[in-house]
Amino acid sequence: MSNAKPSARAKRAQRLAQQRRRRQINMVLIAIGAIAIVGALVWINRPQPLGEVVLPQSIALPPDADGLAWGPQDAPVLIEEYSDFQ
Repeated sequence: MSNAKPSARAKRAQRLAQQRRRRQINMVLIAIGAIAIVGALVWINRPQPLGEVVLPQSIALPPDADGLAWGPQDAPVLIEEYSDFQ
């Protein structure tokens, strides 16, 4: 009997196997896409050279600095107060 039709069980098993294959292919494509996106983000955001670093000549304190303040003692001072009157 070479003209025998496959049984319903065989058809169902074949359909489930096809669904599994499609699902596996979709998962592989999603994984490849995610890897490509992460790779593109890493490549785009790679650090760029900024140029030559310039260091200051000296970081010494000014002669009138006493450790508590920096600058002239007779410098003008402006005090502003911000309050919330609720």
